[in-house]
Amino acid sequence: MKIWRTSIAVALVLKVNGTSAFAVPTETKLVPTRAIRLNSPFSIVLRTSSASFADYFLLLPHQRRPKSSTTLQVSELHIPGYSKSKLSFLLDDDDIIQERTYNPQTDYISDLPYQDGHLIHRTTTPIFTSEECQSIVFEAEHKALQMGWTTNRHGNYPTTDLPIVELPNTLEFFKVALVERIYPLLRSQFGKFLPDGGKNLRVADGFVVKYDSLGGQTELKPHRDGSILSFNIALNSMDEFEGGGTWFASLGKDSEGASLKIDRGEIVSHSSSLLHGGFGITKGTRYIMVCFVILEGYDSWSMRFYNQVRNL
Repeated sequence: MKIWRTSIAVALVLKVNGTSAFAVPTETKLVPTRAIRLNSPFSIVLRTSSASFADYFLLLPHQRRPKSSTTLQVSELHIPGYSKSKLSFLLDDDDIIQERTYNPQTDYISDLPYQDGHLIHRTTTPIFTSEECQSIVFEAEHKALQMGWTTNRHGNYPTTDLPIVELPNTLEFFKVALVERIYPLLRSQFGKFLPDGGKNLRVADGFVVKYDSLGGQTELKPHRDGSILSFNIALNSMDEFEGGGTWFASLGKDSEGASLKIDRGEIVSHSSSLLHGGFGITKGTRYIMVCFVILEGYDSWSMRFYNQVRNL
């Protein structure tokens, strides 16, 4: 595998008594022409310096370097693209948005304690209005008539979806909603253990997912996302389908009782490294918006955090 960039990051992984430990990656000016593989207790993982932390940290921890990321149940294979894809979701610098505030006691319910906070949350009231959700679904279905729903954007665990960047009206609305509603919500939920309270949260990928009981995709198998935080927003009413919800291994066995269900406009947010999936629907159609969030400027911290919580 050739590496074309001259500035790369190097991460060292050392096995100690069968357990993997990692060293914080550092920038260097090595210019290898091929990836390095050593038959020793050490593994050297190389990546371009412009890429997100996730393109190398997902190999950790491990007993042996896996042949593919499927072994680790990770949904993303091309995370280096996050360094560019996040730009699509940024507002202009001169835009002034009044941020909403949230009360942890009334606006959302939290689960899975971690340090001074929690790793899983769901809102108790809608963050998007019914009209806003309906507009997103309408634009997605209209766009799907032109280009079809995509089914191969996410490597090992694909969804039937359309990227938000292909939906111009939704994208413009969403860029404002991120600053006004969603980033403040995520900082309220996760800010107690995020560096700088999560001021540098950035959506790196977002898409509208369609689950269809009549011959379409009905579920998403357990997996881990390649980001720091993930969230999904329900875009249609629970009356329009049966089943569904976001299942978490941390909350119980592989059953509907371990899945969190939300109604139109409400949000489930969680640490991306937690094993989770889309619980199957048995009737109707379910629409959700899914987004992957990175923490800009904190690659080393993000790598450590991802691995500390992945097995909780």
